[in-house]
Amino acid sequence: MAAWAYECKPCEGGATWWVARDTVDAMATDVSILQLKIGGDWRCAVVDRDHAVAVEASLLRQAVAASAPECPGCAQAPVAEPAAAADAAAATGATLQAAAIQLQGVRMLVVLVGMDLLASPGEADMLAADLGARFGAVDIVLMAQDDSGAPQFHGAAANVDLLADVPIDKMPWRAYPLS
Repeated sequence: MAAWAYECKPCEGGATWWVARDTVDAMATDVSILQLKIGGDWRCAVVDRDHAVAVEASLLRQAVAASAPECPGCAQAPVAEPAAAADAAAATGATLQAAAIQLQGVRMLVVLVGMDLLASPGEADMLAADLGARFGAVDIVLMAQDDSGAPQFHGAAANVDLLADVPIDKMPWRAYPLS
């Protein structure tokens, strides 16, 4: 199931983690350092509140607010002001969660979206057309998960048929920049 999330980066660099937007929005607005549960450990990270994205809910991490004394490295990491962050996002572009796969010779980009988008075929078609123009010679298939976690697809019927038996947790999900 897709969920809205904020990106979190560890102060020492490396991986990107995701925290549910609702969890972060419930914290004080000046909180920028979080402790995230990664495996059995808690690690600090800086949250980017200015850019929410839809991600697979299974990618979300547990998080609690932290402070500078708890993570001096993150306290020294620059936290963009909202206007500066918006300018940076405009300059660098947004990202989307997707899996690039090839099945029976057909190259596809399976893009994670919310169920509300799939419920509107016109909007889904417009998004697929826009993404097709951005990503070139690859078929676009939009995917959301219903309340039971079952995937729902929007795209060419032949592609949807090919995806029917592919476990979504085995797809190579990653963030793709939109530029």
